[in-house]
Amino acid sequence: MRSAIERLCAAATAAALVPIWLFRYFPTQDGPSHLYNAFVLGHYSSGYYSSFFVLNLRPFPNWTIYLLMAPLTRVLPPLIVQQIVLSLCVIAVPAAVLDLQKSFKPAADPSALLGVLLAYSYLFLLGFFNFVLGAALFALTVGFWRRRRNVLALYGLFILLYFTHALAFAAALMAVAVLEMIERRWRVLLQIAPAAALLLLGIAARAGGVAQFRSAAWHFRQLVTFFAVGHVAISATVLVLLLAGIAVAFVRRSVNAMALVSALFFAGYWIAPWGYVDGGWIQAGWLNERLLFLAVLTLPAWIAAPRPAIAATLMLIVIAMHAGLVALNAARLQPRIAGIAGAAARIRPRSTVRTFFGAVSPGVTPTLHLTAYLALRPGVVDLDDYEALLPDFPLRYRPDAPVRPPDYLVVWRGARVRNVAGYRVIFANEDIRLMEAVR
Repeated sequence: MRSAIERLCAAATAAALVPIWLFRYFPTQDGPSHLYNAFVLGHYSSGYYSSFFVLNLRPFPNWTIYLLMAPLTRVLPPLIVQQIVLSLCVIAVPAAVLDLQKSFKPAADPSALLGVLLAYSYLFLLGFFNFVLGAALFALTVGFWRRRRNVLALYGLFILLYFTHALAFAAALMAVAVLEMIERRWRVLLQIAPAAALLLLGIAARAGGVAQFRSAAWHFRQLVTFFAVGHVAISATVLVLLLAGIAVAFVRRSVNAMALVSALFFAGYWIAPWGYVDGGWIQAGWLNERLLFLAVLTLPAWIAAPRPAIAATLMLIVIAMHAGLVALNAARLQPRIAGIAGAAARIRPRSTVRTFFGAVSPGVTPTLHLTAYLALRPGVVDLDDYEALLPDFPLRYRPDAPVRPPDYLVVWRGARVRNVAGYRVIFANEDIRLMEAVR
């Protein structure tokens, strides 16, 4: 029978899904780009795409959401596919946190509700779906190993982790190694050595670029803006609850081995580079935020909830406030995103689109990749698909792609573009102008 906390987690997770299905366009930064690339991958055999893109079939991390989304785009509307993936992310994190907690504690306690709060994290709103799913798989892998210690099954989970996200794969390896060293099971270190070798080879292959570090002040600010920029009161409240839970765990001497894993992630948050810049592109970026996410994700496995009834009530209030603010932001952006995406009806199939961007705000920018929504039509090629310029995504631009002026131009407000010779404006609103080539 499920405990009261498990039922609360399930109910809160179900409520957290409402904004995703209530709004047609749930706003995330990279989500539209991921959806477009999955759509192209699913329809690649149509022929026109192959003139501009080539499949990148290397076994690199980042494949999971594309393998989920690409086949679905052939049978479901793309926006429904996006809602399915968003829902999977929102469900996976609380479920994984609860599973990890129950693997290290006799029963679930109110700190498991932290998983529901993490479901709408800053990284989720950035659209880092592979990392979010990878983090959930990390927790499930560590919990499974704690309970079963089946090496073959562990390698199956490692493979799934590897193809989902490199940092989550590295985190699982590190956590398993630390737990086994604490218990002096040295043979396990030899058993996972091949997986560690694969990780090191991947790191060596990606080595390069200039490391970018954030200041100490930035790290302190991030602690109170972790769940979403602007939700400072929510993050501050949760931070106080977590500090209290950590203190109570030490007072009660109920700290277990996962505390060391959390501490290592938190130390990494402070000392690791934020990312690497190579050729003008960010490689392995947002490392600090990802490590902080993993540190917070692992806390329910060992912290103690002071006054469980009060702690559960406070967590539920914070979850409701956080999900409510996310929903209000989604509602505010609906008319704007719909107005932009509506221009897709003006774009002919088997055509190309080039975008002129305006200024980009720091933090989560849900309009950054909205041009991808305009290209969700048969054979429409987005010539500004950033994923096709990087090595860790399933599509790459062909070096011998046709060289000709784009069929359409999308000019964002703030871009220093007025009229373009040979193009006429066929759609305009307060955000964009869509121009069509005059043939």
